[in-house]
Parts: sequence; C-alpha cells; structure tokens
Amino acid sequence: MIADALLSDLDDEELVRRLEDFWRAADTRMSTLPVHNPALAVMVTPLRRFGRFRFAAVVTPWCMAVVAVPDTGIKLPPDGVTLRLDLPAGEVDFVVASMEDGGRYGTASLFSPMDEFDDQVIAEEVALAALDELLGETEPSETAPLSINLDRRRLLGFGRGTSDG
Repeated sequence: MIADALLSDLDDEELVRRLEDFWRAADTRMSTLPVHNPALAVMVTPLRRFGRFRFAAVVTPWCMAVVAVPDTGIKLPPDGVTLRLDLPAGEVDFVVASMEDGGRYGTASLFSPMDEFDDQVIAEEVALAALDELLGETEPSETAPLSINLDRRRLLGFGRGTSDG
C-alpha cells in the first residue's frame, strides 16, 4: 500500500515534525474534553530505530503512547488490527492507525488519561524512560518477524475479540 510509505519516506527530523503536527491538531479537538490535562503539551521524543521500525514516545495532555513507524516496504495490517512487535523488553502490541493524509503507524498506550502528571518535564522524562525500557540500548541488524493478532470476532467487527497470547 502506497500510504504506508508516506511516513517512512520522511527523514527523522521531518517525521518528528509530522508526528508533532498530527498530535497538536488532535490536541485542538481534545482540549474541551474532561481527560485533557491543561498542564501538559504535545511533545514527541527523538526517534529510535529497532529492526525495520522507527519509534517515538508521544506526550499529549490526554495520553502518552509509543508510536511505531515502519520502514518503506513494510505493509501494515488494516487500521484497528493489533500488530505485535518483538522488542528488547518483550512482545508489545501496537494498534494500527492512519493519519488524515493516509500516513500509517502503530500506537501502544503507556498512560491514559494523564491526570497523574502535573509537570511537563516529568511527563517527558517518563516518556524517554519508557522508550529506553522498551528498546534497550541495542539496535539489531536483523528484521524481527511481524505478527498480527486477528481473530474471527474482530474481523467481522464484533468488538475487540480475544487475545491469542
């Protein structure tokens, strides 16, 4: 799918800017909801590479998540499907999603809502520490296999389905 290449074609600086723009636009829509923490702002960590993905932690006033952006040539499953990636910290499930322009990525929630954070600096430190824990210090040279958690209930649109592990 060509749309998967939209984000993967960007260099690291451009990708961080694109992610920040995307989450800031969402922040505008989320700002009136009760889960919005006005003490926090959108921040995207520097990117880290592992296998054939680039990862960043995202801090927003309503959630903290890790985003996985595939390299060119990696075809992601449909939106809403769980993509299980084998990271140094273990297997992590990312839900596949799309931006308005078609850019596709996986996201794994770390915190939601963000009411336990009242300081931007602390939230950013937690985001960086979480990324360090998930990815460790090594950068593997081999591609890790992809695994997709797809069951009949989810495929037919009947809720979240069951996990296979």
